Amino acid sequence: MSDLKEAQRLLADLPGDNTLKALAEITSWLTSVTETPGFRLELRTEIIKLLDVTGQPLQAELLHQYLGAPHLQDFKGIQLWQAIHGFAKALADAYALCVDEYQKTEKKSFDLKEAIPVICVRLLRAGAEQMKLELMRYIEVEQQVWFRLFNCYSFAEANQLADTMIYAYPGHVIHISPQRELLRALMLYESSPGTLAPDQIEVSYRIAGRLVSFFDFKTSPDPDCGHFIDLSTPGAPMKAEGNLQVTPAMRFFGGVRALPAIEKIIDQNEQSLIQQEQRFGNEFTPDGKLTVLKHLQMYWAKEPPHRHQERRDISASIEVVHSFRTISRLVTRMDLGNVVNLSEKDAATLKEMSNINLTADEGIDYTTEAWTITDLSTRGIGGVLPGTAGAWVKIGDLCGIKATNNPLWWIGLIRRLRTDHKGTVHVGIEILARKPLSVWLRILGKGAEKVSNWESSSGSFEYDYLPVILLPGADDSYANATMLMESGKYVLDAIYQAMMGEKSRDIKLTGLLEEGEDFEQVSFLWLKPNV
Repeated sequence: MSDLKEAQRLLADLPGDNTLKALAEITSWLTSVTETPGFRLELRTEIIKLLDVTGQPLQAELLHQYLGAPHLQDFKGIQLWQAIHGFAKALADAYALCVDEYQKTEKKSFDLKEAIPVICVRLLRAGAEQMKLELMRYIEVEQQVWFRLFNCYSFAEANQLADTMIYAYPGHVIHISPQRELLRALMLYESSPGTLAPDQIEVSYRIAGRLVSFFDFKTSPDPDCGHFIDLSTPGAPMKAEGNLQVTPAMRFFGGVRALPAIEKIIDQNEQSLIQQEQRFGNEFTPDGKLTVLKHLQMYWAKEPPHRHQERRDISASIEVVHSFRTISRLVTRMDLGNVVNLSEKDAATLKEMSNINLTADEGIDYTTEAWTITDLSTRGIGGVLPGTAGAWVKIGDLCGIKATNNPLWWIGLIRRLRTDHKGTVHVGIEILARKPLSVWLRILGKGAEKVSNWESSSGSFEYDYLPVILLPGADDSYANATMLMESGKYVLDAIYQAMMGEKSRDIKLTGLLEEGEDFEQVSFLWLKPNV
């Protein structure tokens, strides 16, 4: 690696059939080039840039694999995370050395002066990648990350490079500056990533990159800048309070001006103009992007949401299950044996689909996990995952919750995760419903326009009946209920009949509220008066 041509030859021999090993070799070379003395700055910089460009597609491929199964206690996931995190950290260290040596060099060549804005942007991006990955594991961001970000940006400001627009990498089509790169990282951190799944954090990071030109970054307090950093004291951003003593090292930032752009993108998604949003990555579903956009819309506002419910400490054990299918079979369900206008054929079909006797309660095969809860509020539960449980857990997962020896199942949603310094995973669960009701929907208008709409939207027409879970409103009434259904089943304005015995009513789907891995939460209207 002490010669550029030799470095190119070594990189050409990387194992093409083992991405993990190839990236590990590049990370090792980055560390070696950084720690070995005697390099000319120009040569060291060129080799680091070569290693960086070579490693980027490998890192992207492994990140894609990791996001496919980002479970906190999965060995393969941990291995992938360690590889991409190690690469980002080694890259940040390497570029930080280049900046440090540049400052110490008295006679700076023209090539170095031309390269230094690119080095700054790449250093800031490597630091942001390291931060993003740590947020995906719900661990505290390393202090070294803040040190790297703040020191690099301070250097850029001092050398009048903060607003210099460049292309970060060959082939990129979007200009970026050191200031915008820092802003992107700061806005991600302030987007409540602890309430997002890893793939949602990745989408948020991409959206922030696209909308960074709308973010504000100022040297004095501003109504649109709700947070600030102190460049003289590297650390996480803080909320800008009214009685703040302002110093020259403070920088204030916010994303309020990006809200109209987010609103426009949300409208495009809801109107099915999906091709417009390929820019955020076509590996993410349109509904998944919509969920993230609505989340950012809340947390980039002047007054982001705050947790304000009183919580009381408690020590108890709960039983937990997951997956929409399992939960829909365990929660209180409408007895289909009492449903009117249900033919013998339909009853037999539903029995086969659900594996549940329609007139008697049969045993259901499922496995529960025992979790310890530590606090409780009106709408939430805080707890700790046992080391042998929760391998499936990630933000946005649906779960069934039941107190020991209690026959009734509640429905919750994993909202927060945090891994402490001991490796213990703390979980926050939002209680969606204490009295959920499992029912079947019968698709109306077979062969008519409504079914044609279903077919054109989903690609196929598989079922005449759909299992759903009704979630009562705040008053425990089903008059203002929302509904959980399996992923891919939601179709705007589709009409069904809720099979509820003599109280069966037609409903019309009116909106997608949230999307999870195997479910969609939707709003609907009762088309006949409730009884």
